[in-house]
Amino acid sequence: MKNSKFQSLIKFIKSNEKVLSLIFVLLFSSLILATLIWINYSQDILGRSYRDVYFYLIEALRFSGYSIGGYEYVNYLSPLIPFLTSLLFRVGMVSEISIFIVTGIFYVLGVLGFYSLLKIRFKNILSLLGAIVYAGLSINLLWVANGTIDIPSVSLTILSLYFFILAVENNQKYFYLAFPIAVLGFFAKYTAGLAIPLMILYILSKPNIIYNIKKYIKNGLGGLITGGLTTLPFLANFYINNIPLGFVNQAQEIASKTSSTELSNELFYYLINVSSFIYKTNHIFSYIIIAITIVGLSIGIYKALKLLKNRYDNSKKFNNGKIRIITKNISNNIVYFLLTLNLVVIALSFLTASQISFIYSEIIFFISIVTFSYLINKIINIYSNKMKKFFNFDLFMFSWFLSYLIFFSAHIVKADRYFTTLAPGFVFMVVLAVNFILNSLDSFKSSDSATPLKSSESAKLTSPSKETNKITKKLKTLKIAKVAKILKKPKNIELIKKIIPIAIMVTFILASFGYLSLNKHDSLVSNEKEVVTWLKNHDPNYNTKIIWAERGPIFTWYLQKEVTYVNWQATPEELSSKMIENNVTYFISFNETNSPIHFISIDNGIPCYSPVKIVGNVVVFERN
Repeated sequence: MKNSKFQSLIKFIKSNEKVLSLIFVLLFSSLILATLIWINYSQDILGRSYRDVYFYLIEALRFSGYSIGGYEYVNYLSPLIPFLTSLLFRVGMVSEISIFIVTGIFYVLGVLGFYSLLKIRFKNILSLLGAIVYAGLSINLLWVANGTIDIPSVSLTILSLYFFILAVENNQKYFYLAFPIAVLGFFAKYTAGLAIPLMILYILSKPNIIYNIKKYIKNGLGGLITGGLTTLPFLANFYINNIPLGFVNQAQEIASKTSSTELSNELFYYLINVSSFIYKTNHIFSYIIIAITIVGLSIGIYKALKLLKNRYDNSKKFNNGKIRIITKNISNNIVYFLLTLNLVVIALSFLTASQISFIYSEIIFFISIVTFSYLINKIINIYSNKMKKFFNFDLFMFSWFLSYLIFFSAHIVKADRYFTTLAPGFVFMVVLAVNFILNSLDSFKSSDSATPLKSSESAKLTSPSKETNKITKKLKTLKIAKVAKILKKPKNIELIKKIIPIAIMVTFILASFGYLSLNKHDSLVSNEKEVVTWLKNHDPNYNTKIIWAERGPIFTWYLQKEVTYVNWQATPEELSSKMIENNVTYFISFNETNSPIHFISIDNGIPCYSPVKIVGNVVVFERN
């Protein structure tokens, strides 16, 4: 009776594994999110590292109808997150927690979307592994639900690309979701615009390019029109408020900086620091993941080279050593030379990112990838459609990682949080590597494994293939023939193939919650809040006074009035002169070495201004 119930449970799980996996991913990511919202709000994290969040909060106030003078800079910000936050402001939730909730929800959507995206390519257990690894990366946990726009933008990119692939592979109606979501991702953060060339690449990297263009043109254009309509509210906001398109200026600025020979660029920054992005508090764990990825991808590269060699040999035997390219049969040697040349150019597109404008590097990269995919499709055209589909998807995911790697490596300013845009492509490579390793275990199987081994045979451990024979001989020399005997049984192989991803998942789940136990409190936040409370009590008419501050956006948010942002170099005398000229009553100093006017001491002070309140590194000067 118990056995039949257990079997029924197993049958139910197998028949509903995708739904159950989605529920598990939802619960796990939601629990992480709820914990992070509470930590980020209760621990006062918005100190030295999150200045931009205050700009988004000021913009959200403007969207909610509360006008604050100055800070025209916020008009150039990506508007989606401030707008969504303003909706909560309108119902009375005028607090930092509102932007934590808004940005945090996108984390859950991104994890669910990433699981669904991987499900197109992998079995359920590997897709679940990818979702857990993505959700538990240190770099993601560090930037979830803290008011920054990186995670929301990446999540919307994941969803838009997922629906785009569904449109191409299953139902073209998904185009009408893919393009509007891509537009929202773009207005969440302008770097999400790289999703559009990735979409184009996915179409062009499939065999029969002309046929595919004709096939998808109608609904593709319909999706683009829907995406265009989605831009109208944002463009209307820019037009009504006479706001220039800030992302154009940002792109021009990045392009000019990356092409400058006067500035040094740490090109390999994101590759060198990948261990801290995986799990910052324990690099040994990160090194294990990196080792698994390198081993697995090496197995995949070996298999790919073997496949290309087989195709080369087949062409020599059956097609006079030629492959049909466009309308002509071209020599194998030329095709493979062009293939190698494309790989070199793809590598150069990354290496030149710090020497020329990133725009040219990206163009070179995408043209090379399209050419590479065309040649590969011609070479492997004798193989199954399943293999072609996998190649198409795998190339797409690698291109996702590389295109963002080129962009942010070209950017002269490096920041850890930019790796969040590379995270989906990176985690895909981890899952793909695990997949290659698990599939390679099948080589241990013996054709006679269904028949129990006799005691006299157990020492011999014979197998049908040369590869398995070599492995068995090594095992015998290492005196672990019992392990070989276990691995020869298909049931044991399948069990091991399930245990490995489950073990990695459990480790990441435990590591994720362990990472959340870190103290993220920044005392500067509590210091500044105490100064705000003191100022309100000290001067009830503070709202009518002119206030300047080195961390102006922070005090603008807390006081909900314009506080001029002093972010320029000045001597105490120059600063005093300017403040008197502008009738400034209070100046709030950030007394640290990285402050632009850090040489102002409490003893010397500022001419005509006296320190009246000191809380930690925050000093309030009042005109005397």
